Amino acid sequence: MAVKTIPQDSEASPASGTQISSTSTSTIAPGTPPAAAQTKAPRAYVIGMPIASAGLWMAVLAPALVVLAIKVSEITTPDTRAGALSLVAGVGALVALLANPFFGRLSDRTTSRFGMRKPWIVGGSLLGLASLFLLGSATGVAGVLVAWVIAQLGFNAALAALVATLPDQAAPAERGRLSGLIGMTLPIGLVAAAFFAQMFDNALQMAVVPGIVGTAVAIAFAFTFKDRVLTEKPAPLNLKEILGSFYFNPRLYPGLGWAWLTKFMVYIGYCAGLLYLPYFFTDHLHVAESQVTSLVFQATLVSSAGTVATSLAGGWISDRIGKRKGMVIISALIMMVGLIVIATSSTTGQVLVGQAIAGLGLGCFSAVDVALITDLLPGSQGDNAKTFGVFNIAQALPQSLVPAVAFPVIAFGGYPALFLGGAAIGIIGAVLVIRIKGVK
Repeated sequence: MAVKTIPQDSEASPASGTQISSTSTSTIAPGTPPAAAQTKAPRAYVIGMPIASAGLWMAVLAPALVVLAIKVSEITTPDTRAGALSLVAGVGALVALLANPFFGRLSDRTTSRFGMRKPWIVGGSLLGLASLFLLGSATGVAGVLVAWVIAQLGFNAALAALVATLPDQAAPAERGRLSGLIGMTLPIGLVAAAFFAQMFDNALQMAVVPGIVGTAVAIAFAFTFKDRVLTEKPAPLNLKEILGSFYFNPRLYPGLGWAWLTKFMVYIGYCAGLLYLPYFFTDHLHVAESQVTSLVFQATLVSSAGTVATSLAGGWISDRIGKRKGMVIISALIMMVGLIVIATSSTTGQVLVGQAIAGLGLGCFSAVDVALITDLLPGSQGDNAKTFGVFNIAQALPQSLVPAVAFPVIAFGGYPALFLGGAAIGIIGAVLVIRIKGVK
């Protein structure tokens, strides 16, 4: 049974016409039906969108997963590399969390004859690709930092526009299934990024090759679907509206607020284990640096296998039973169990087991979480990309906060303390989903 979208708050009922933002004054070109009126998303979209999403994730995750750590190690000393990596990863993540909702807002207001989303998918992908050449050839920490910031700007512009096509193209009854497909794209991108990384022996090739492939598939997708077209030019953005790109009012939309907090806390736990896995191998398990790239690929592979196994199934089941919240809680708890296993590992084999468990939880969580957020969106489609961008902050902000606190935590209790602390926060976040009202 499909989930019915229910008004979530008495303060913001459909009758009142209240929206997250007051800037949604544009209209849609004739012949472009709203998602709620569609019975089925176009086949080309169903096939192409997940492929494009996987390509973009591969392009941006290749540096995040391996290249940044390797590049920083090449240009720093063992005593300073953890701090340097925290700086680069933290600033890059901060840029990402600001860029995604901002470019999402611009996407919602774009009046190009090619559509609202296509210009940002194409332009953002090309900018991100150019930055990867700079990243791979950088000779200092400052150069790595600048290149990574540009990469985050470009790829987040593309990702913000891409994810906003889901409510544009898909009716509520099939969003869980399509969200499941989208949920598969992150682990697939991770595996592909790690695969390319272990194929090459220098950071430039590790960064650029997956970037070229990812950009190519994203641009190809942009020319395969019928994009929404605005026929009236929105009023110019003022400072208040620009700042509004980074938040929604949780008092008017408490369901969205609780969903945001759940996602934020769960991803704190996930990032705690992901960002420092290479150094966990070398500094805690004393693995030779020459073996780290291969081990990261193996860890990513087993994690992604679990994610793919549960992503489609989780989205499909949530559509059939009409319930999202219980599946979000269970899947998030499974992720944290995997992180606990990693934290207590004394061998690389145990790390792989923990990665597999975390992957099983991540697949279902990614699918059902997107479907839950989509069900909680206000009736108007005018701010969909902006709203998804605000939720991307919940996923990107931990990438800044975790590095900010990781260095003292690691110095005090080692990597296990970092992983266990992240797991505790993730468990609390999982339980908070019960506060969401209006959907099951």
